[in-house]
Amino acid sequence: MKVWKNNRIWHYRYALLVFAALACCCAAAYVLFAMPQVPECRASMRVHNQDKDAAMERVLLVSIVPEGARQLTILMSGSFFDGDTRYVVDRSVEMSYQRRGSNYTMWVTKNTRKPQDSVVREDMNRRLPIAGQQLHLRIERIDRHHYLFTDNHSPLFVCVTGA
Repeated sequence: MKVWKNNRIWHYRYALLVFAALACCCAAAYVLFAMPQVPECRASMRVHNQDKDAAMERVLLVSIVPEGARQLTILMSGSFFDGDTRYVVDRSVEMSYQRRGSNYTMWVTKNTRKPQDSVVREDMNRRLPIAGQQLHLRIERIDRHHYLFTDNHSPLFVCVTGA
């Protein structure tokens, strides 16, 4: 009985090897081409800009949601202050990206303003992502739940993943 089982495995060895190779190729293809490379996370962001005459301040909640292998959506909500005037920011920004190590080149493909968004001035809109804009970011993993997003000049924010 034992000889018959060993003989049967020996008989189907090529089929088993082909099946194992296909399983490994499928797993590698998923990791390389279908698995999102940007973490799904959230961050609070406060930016203060001082111009000649006025001070502008943005307080935003940024949510990053991967949409497949090479696309992501950034949900931004919060406030934009110009002196004493407060504007509401509520946008959805769709981006495509290319990864090289921990460096990402991102292109803004679509910028959707939601009905609550009240930012209308052009000089304020330029401080937010615009369709067609190209961004260069570096995303570094700090620990299991924290990622540091930096641009070419300085850190932007620390993003926190869920449990």
